Amino acid sequence: MKAIILAAGEGRRLQPLTANMPKVMIPVGNRPILHYVVDALADNNIRDITIVVGYHSEKVRQYFGSGRNFGVKIDYVIQKKQLGTAHALYQARTDEEFILTHGDNILSKNCIQDIKKSDKNTILGIFSKQASKYGIIEYKGENVERIVEKPRDADENLIFTGVGHFGSDIFDTIETALEDNTYDLPGILNSVKGLKLIYGSNCTWRDAIYPWDLLELNSGVMKNTVRKLSGKLENATVVGDVEIGAGTRISAGCYIRGPVKIGKNCYIGANSVILPDTSIGNDVNIGALSLVKNSIIMSSTTISHQASIENSVIGRGCSINSAFAAISSSFRKIMDREVLERYEGGAIIGDDCRIGGKVSIDAGVRIGAGSKIGSMNHIKEDLLGRGV
Repeated sequence: MKAIILAAGEGRRLQPLTANMPKVMIPVGNRPILHYVVDALADNNIRDITIVVGYHSEKVRQYFGSGRNFGVKIDYVIQKKQLGTAHALYQARTDEEFILTHGDNILSKNCIQDIKKSDKNTILGIFSKQASKYGIIEYKGENVERIVEKPRDADENLIFTGVGHFGSDIFDTIETALEDNTYDLPGILNSVKGLKLIYGSNCTWRDAIYPWDLLELNSGVMKNTVRKLSGKLENATVVGDVEIGAGTRISAGCYIRGPVKIGKNCYIGANSVILPDTSIGNDVNIGALSLVKNSIIMSSTTISHQASIENSVIGRGCSINSAFAAISSSFRKIMDREVLERYEGGAIIGDDCRIGGKVSIDAGVRIGAGSKIGSMNHIKEDLLGRGV
């Protein structure tokens, strides 16, 4: 059996982190989200994969190539305009049965195992407390009656994960719908007779809608961290499941408590503290006397001494001067005409930012890619322009 992965979208609500890369390539646990999808398919012996790419497609191709290094064979098709999920799927039309997945959701191998065993024209549903942000499945037993796309004020309910098992006849249905300017898959599935449902009670499925959701994805995959200490540790204390890459130097007096992942060729300055659910990419430098907790720091970023970073995401190639603080607390803000409330969250910083010394950023604030912030600034609101 083959698989089709939809990976063409931008992930607009995850801005500024998707300014230079698609959502599927955002790293959690030091791997792109899409990497976990490919692994779940390979673990179920599904090795013939077509990936539908679009926004920054070169980033996907460069990382995965032919798929050989991942134990699979990957072909690519392009969705030139991001018109919807059904339109994306139609670009990969085939005469074979296939498993459909989305490349921007992390799912366990049990999800793929269950849907692979199902009959054709079956979709995977799970219960979610954020049902209003997805398509709710109305059903009787194993029969799908209809999918209601993003209903308002929905409580916990069974949602459509975007995972399914289909025959090639689905493309005839999609073609007819596209002629009527219907581009999203849930609406098209409502016209499929005999659509079946399986419940994802034994599988794990995670999605990130807003940037802070990435921390939950990161925490989830970090549970599989295996203790592996490469590089050089200079009288540092390392407790629990911690992975440290080759060429990385951990200075004297550091305290690291897992699960934590630190990539290759990094430097962690003296007497710094790295606490659980933190992933640090390759070629990252963090100065002495710094604290990092429950955060994602992407590759090639430099952070000077005495930094305090909690519940935050920092993009690639950033340069942050001394005494930086990403403040974490509860916050409430409007995003994409929706009210976002977080019990705890820090800053979101895009790629290639330049931040001076003694800068603090309030909880829930986003800093746009390429921003420049001078020293001694306290940033209280989103800064999505050039900087201050």
